[in-house]
Amino acid sequence: MGPAAKRKTGAKGAGKSKAKSPRPVKPKKAAVPGEVHEELRRLEALAAASTVINSTLDLKELLKLIMELAASSLRAEASSILLKDKATGDLFFDVATGGAAEAVKTIRIPRGQGIAGHVAETAESLLVPDCSQDPRFFKGADEKSRFVTRNIVAVPLIARGETIGVVEVLNRKGPGTFDQGDLMLLRALGHQSAVAIQNAQLFHDVESGFLSTVQALAQAVDAKDSYTAGHSSRVTQYSVLIAEELGLDPELIRKVRLSGLLHDVGKIGIMDSVLSKPGKLTDEEFALMKKHPVVGGHILEPVVQLADVIPGVISHHERFDGKGYPQGLKGEEIPLQGRIIGVADAFDAMTSHRVYRPRLSDQTAIEELKKNSGTQFDSRMVEAFLSVFGKGLIVTEAPSSEGGNG
Repeated sequence: MGPAAKRKTGAKGAGKSKAKSPRPVKPKKAAVPGEVHEELRRLEALAAASTVINSTLDLKELLKLIMELAASSLRAEASSILLKDKATGDLFFDVATGGAAEAVKTIRIPRGQGIAGHVAETAESLLVPDCSQDPRFFKGADEKSRFVTRNIVAVPLIARGETIGVVEVLNRKGPGTFDQGDLMLLRALGHQSAVAIQNAQLFHDVESGFLSTVQALAQAVDAKDSYTAGHSSRVTQYSVLIAEELGLDPELIRKVRLSGLLHDVGKIGIMDSVLSKPGKLTDEEFALMKKHPVVGGHILEPVVQLADVIPGVISHHERFDGKGYPQGLKGEEIPLQGRIIGVADAFDAMTSHRVYRPRLSDQTAIEELKKNSGTQFDSRMVEAFLSVFGKGLIVTEAPSSEGGNG
């Protein structure tokens, strides 16, 4: 093979081995600062929603917080949750924010009508930039509330696979209208709301069953003596009123309620002959009676859910001056529940007919509370009781026909 052939062959080989030039890589489009800000704002809103959901199991309060967050995050004038009436399919406003919040609570949207009705029926989200141009828009709500809806984003509220209502925000503040990013954020918040409803309803069901059991136990205790029927219920009512007057938080009020219902549960362990004795108790009988707060604590001890209730049960016969029982606690050494129940228990005992004496008049019992304020009773608890009594919230047992003095 000649040199020319070699050169040709070499040229051909060189042509095969020549690498192709790489395709130029397009640089990624840099995020616009405004878009980054919007994304961060939405992420912060979702994080805030998670925090809110873990803050309370009070459903109304929880949904109100979520709706306020939705209005703020989407920069909307108003927001609301509409729930579906299971009987009719109509929608009613359960929670609302904005200037017309109170007015809309009386409004019902007929099944399938309006943008919210469409979302509830189809389980599809809607983004409506101009409500005046959308034939599905239900004008009745605006006419009744005197609110002008310009634009809206609405998403279905789905719990356990069932559409139970609609979450909506109305009227984007400032220029422009809601966009797809807002729709995605509201969907996420709607999901959070559904989770909140599920958790709160589950808690409510468990709590209702638990409370029913506690009430049945309290009624069983009261049934040991026909003269004390309804005593635990009234003491609980008075105690809760005192707690509310003091401005206690809901969880502490719950403890007061349970403590009131169960404050005499230890009497299950006291002989009927002592409980129902018409005359004065002997020293031995009174010593036995004084054990009922501690017996009550022992009865409740195995129930983990009642651990915070036991202190109120044990201490409701302590005195502010330290002369009570079973531990002789003094002043604020006595648990708050015990100091509250002590006032409520004494008032009901005085104003209820007993086998050993007729009932006292309400005014006589009030004077006794005042006289023993600061000694037997915490004066703050007495003042709170007198306040709710003055408001007419205390309803005592009807005067007995067996000799009560009314």
